[in-house]
Amino acid sequence: MVQPLNDMCVIEISDSIAGSACTKTFSDYGARVIKVEPFSGNKIRRMPPFKEDIPDINGGAYHLSFDTGKESVIIDYSSNSGLEILDRLYQLSDLVIFDTEVEKTKKLRNIINGNNYPSTVSITPHGMSGPFKDRLENDMSILAWTTRMYRNSMENMSPLRNAPGSTLVQIGHTAAAVAVGIYWGQKQDKIRRDAEVAGVEAVLGNVDTGFVSWIFTGNLPERIGGQLKTRYPTGIYPCKDGHVILSANEEPWFSRLCNAIGHPEILQDSRFIEDRENNWQAFMEYLGPYLEKHDKNYIFTHLQEHGVMVAPVLNASDLLDDPQAKARKSFVKIDSAIGEHYLAGAPFHLNKINDESFKLKSAPKLGAHTNMLLNELGYTKEEIIALFRAKITG
Repeated sequence: MVQPLNDMCVIEISDSIAGSACTKTFSDYGARVIKVEPFSGNKIRRMPPFKEDIPDINGGAYHLSFDTGKESVIIDYSSNSGLEILDRLYQLSDLVIFDTEVEKTKKLRNIINGNNYPSTVSITPHGMSGPFKDRLENDMSILAWTTRMYRNSMENMSPLRNAPGSTLVQIGHTAAAVAVGIYWGQKQDKIRRDAEVAGVEAVLGNVDTGFVSWIFTGNLPERIGGQLKTRYPTGIYPCKDGHVILSANEEPWFSRLCNAIGHPEILQDSRFIEDRENNWQAFMEYLGPYLEKHDKNYIFTHLQEHGVMVAPVLNASDLLDDPQAKARKSFVKIDSAIGEHYLAGAPFHLNKINDESFKLKSAPKLGAHTNMLLNELGYTKEEIIALFRAKITG
């Protein structure tokens, strides 16, 4: 099966999850992705968790998840010989993804000259210009810069972060979308392009930042984490074995919920007709016992039968047994450096039998493809040995 990006070659020079998530998109759709790493390996290789908590440069969960199907080469590009290898590598490729400090990116990008070289995408926290261009950020601090952390919190409580890594993955996916566009553009007009993706800007453009609401109304949006106690029942509620999320504050869902939990009299109670926003605690005297009595899957099924918007809040241990995930084969088993394990599968289904447009392959061991690539780039056996002895490659 020929995959959509089968004829494409992408170079990744990256220090974070964002760059790895970006190029994973290409490798899973069939592109050849060459991951250029230092002797110590890319930083993502050292990110826990590890199987049985034993550190392993080839067995970190983030590496195994985001480096699927790539080739790993070790190049010390601080030397002229290393830069020469990169130059040859650039000419082999269709696209280069950078996710490093601004000055390093500029240095490595500046040796790309002429339209016979690939287009590039540079991922940085704040862009490659402006007073903050050299600031280093992480997943959590970028979230703080973009107002999303402020909004993702409960009233009168401290702001909350998202799941670790999720912000950087979103930035990586934004970069992948940009990269496909400039790759296509160069194919059409033969003009190479250098695109920049600032992580803060990528996340600010998301609809849940609250900026759109503020710019048009002048009001900061409600802090929506947890439960809304003025427009209830909306938010996350505990139940017998975990949590569910409800969105039933408006009609007809509010009436449906009251009937479903066996308390239609709520709909005739003046507290909830005339002054509902000030009677959350009174309402919980009805809803609370129902939630405490039942588990999340029962509540989901029961309330859905009554037309109420509800969903169980799943944790990681629930996923493989989820009947919908099983039916859709949402998770696939893959064999890697740590043995067999599951990863998330294709994010779509096509109406073709045995379609493999998206295909997971195992993540590479560090430097596993270095000698093969040097041979492909025209280096002789003697030169490959010399580069290895000089610690320029590994």
